[in-house]
Amino acid sequence: MARIDTSLEALHEYICGATGSGKSSHVKRVIDKAKRVIVFDPDDEYTGPGWVRCTSAVELLDWLHRHPAGGLKIAFVSGGQKAFEFWCKAAFAWGNCVAVAEEIADVTSPAKAPPAWGTLSRRGRKRGIKIMAVTQRPAEADKTILTQAAIIRAGMQGRDADRQAIAREMNISADVIASLKPLDYVEFKRRDLSVVKGNLTHKRIEQIKAPVT
Repeated sequence: MARIDTSLEALHEYICGATGSGKSSHVKRVIDKAKRVIVFDPDDEYTGPGWVRCTSAVELLDWLHRHPAGGLKIAFVSGGQKAFEFWCKAAFAWGNCVAVAEEIADVTSPAKAPPAWGTLSRRGRKRGIKIMAVTQRPAEADKTILTQAAIIRAGMQGRDADRQAIAREMNISADVIASLKPLDYVEFKRRDLSVVKGNLTHKRIEQIKAPVT
């Protein structure tokens, strides 16, 4: 649909954390200024002024076809693997957008990524797509997007398996994840391998691992 911009930097984000860790607050801050956003929204969280809410594949495609370029913020309120794979294909075809995939552990697994999700994760940048993958349970979710993400942001985790999984990818101690309180986060940037710890409310920043220069 949209003209492809192959020059865009890979800026995919992986956001994880238990309920109350601030995942949705972070995502909504990021997409607030974006003009084109498409969300897989199984919990019906993305509503309000400026948003289009749709619940069927036909309705989603109709809106995307009517907006091949220009602004549109649309939430696909559906669930299950079939609906998720459809959403992935639609987002990939639409292009030049922020694609928010909520609760990916419910529709993916640590094994091989579902076909359309794998395509979106690996080739989305070439279609101008920034993916924001969100999950409460990183130990049970797809690892493809985790390895493709330019930024990994972790809030507090309730299970040791999840703390261990995300700490390994950030190359930090799981104790750092275990120390997080509500609205605390740890953020890893793959470009320079830096890690910082912060808080959404107080905006304090503490360097955990220095950038590699």
